[in-house]
Amino acid sequence: MLVGALAAALTLGAGPARAASAGHVSTVDAATHQMTVTDHGRTVMTFTAGFGKPGFRTPSGTFHVLGKDEVITMTSCSANITCDPRSPNYYVLTVHWAVRLTSSGVFIHAAPWDHAIGQADTSHGCIHLSTADAHRFYDFSRTGDTVIVKNTGGLTGNPSGP
Repeated sequence: MLVGALAAALTLGAGPARAASAGHVSTVDAATHQMTVTDHGRTVMTFTAGFGKPGFRTPSGTFHVLGKDEVITMTSCSANITCDPRSPNYYVLTVHWAVRLTSSGVFIHAAPWDHAIGQADTSHGCIHLSTADAHRFYDFSRTGDTVIVKNTGGLTGNPSGP
């Protein structure tokens, strides 16, 4: 009886993140600049995406949504890139529809300033979407969802930001 209660408690503790990630899987491919969002194997959305520029390549790998922010301030200082306002890599940006993939600062988010989404990689490691696409992805995403990022040329653990 005690073993059954313990197993039930452990299962409940692991349940929400696993349940959320069971059906939602997004694949983001830097080679095609495409993001495909699926629900139980059925494609529900496809977006054009932008990635990290040379020196700030978006990490490839399998990630899980850690959280979401409707609005967040991102800075190059908090991303451990630079705190020097004279640096060309310095930024302070208000970002909408941000879905967090890593604790080090990789997000999928709206980037209305990036007019090269799908054509050139301009970010400091984040995945850029149009505002409308980012909003749709934000609304669909749940904590624990799986996001597969591939063909970026980046390694997991690089400093990153918008």
